[in-house]
Amino acid sequence: METGTRVDIHRHAAECPACRALLVAAVRSEGVPSDAPLESSWLGGRMQVLGGSWKPPTEVDEFRLVRLLGRGGMGAVYLAHDTSLDRHVALKLSIALQPDTHTLESFAVEARAIARIKHPNVVTVFRAGEVQGRPYLVYEYVDGKSLAELRLPLPWRYVLDIAVGLARGLCAAHQRGVLHRDLKPGNAILDTDGTVKLLDFGLAAFVEAELRMPRAAPGVAGTPRYLAPELWSGAEATPQSDLYALGLLLYELCTGGLPRTPGPLSRMPGALEPLGRCGALVERVPGMDPEFAQAIERCLAEDPQQRFTRAEVLCGVLERLRAPGADPAFAAPRPEHGARPWGAQNML
Repeated sequence: METGTRVDIHRHAAECPACRALLVAAVRSEGVPSDAPLESSWLGGRMQVLGGSWKPPTEVDEFRLVRLLGRGGMGAVYLAHDTSLDRHVALKLSIALQPDTHTLESFAVEARAIARIKHPNVVTVFRAGEVQGRPYLVYEYVDGKSLAELRLPLPWRYVLDIAVGLARGLCAAHQRGVLHRDLKPGNAILDTDGTVKLLDFGLAAFVEAELRMPRAAPGVAGTPRYLAPELWSGAEATPQSDLYALGLLLYELCTGGLPRTPGPLSRMPGALEPLGRCGALVERVPGMDPEFAQAIERCLAEDPQQRFTRAEVLCGVLERLRAPGADPAFAAPRPEHGARPWGAQNML
């Protein structure tokens, strides 16, 4: 399929709910993971990988590739040795034989977005470069696991700890005028010291950082299972749509599953039950702090106006709940990380 044809498909799908539903159904029927981003690795990168891939050199500038950590439609992530500073880094690069415009744009967007944020709960990017006409990004190497690799459900107190870190990272992004647009368990990494970091900003959108309420961003992007309901109707992405995805992520960590979300996925076989039929979180998670449950459910309000107005507000609520003395029995054992290194395939 020609690049221009893929662009036309994306443009039409962004404006046509029926075609978006068919697109998701095609992804399901072809065995593509249901958590694959709608506008990143499927239409563009997947077809490129089927047609063959480019093998990178063993050295990319001052970075010596050690081993492959993961690969996907958009590219591959390698553990690399930074010979100039003598440290391990994660190097992500495009391995398509002929990178298309979408791939090149995604790498550029991700580099600009992460460089703009600079926060402990967002993975750090050290450098952006090019090798043999293909873009690459160099990140800090995080020795941990993605949230998608953890055994669920997690103790709610531990989820609250994770939630504070994710909310802080998202707050920092929004304050710098960046919408993530693809929040999900696979796009958050848990370091061995317990720090959670957001990653994969390849679908990010930029808005005016100086505005108290950033303008909505154009275009439909994200992972179908985690899209806010208004996005299925063609509405533009906003901070509230990021908060909806964060609410789904936290709900999944607490319960081990997702409620059915409005939109085409809700009508597909095997879809989970709507939130109302599943019961309130306090019913599904015995002993859960009701204020924490209410905060998650507020993020999941179908009407964006009923969600938190800003990530800062959610962050304040979560930090108060986690404050010393808020719950004397807060301390909870952390799930073991295991020997497997971080989920680098989720950066793709």
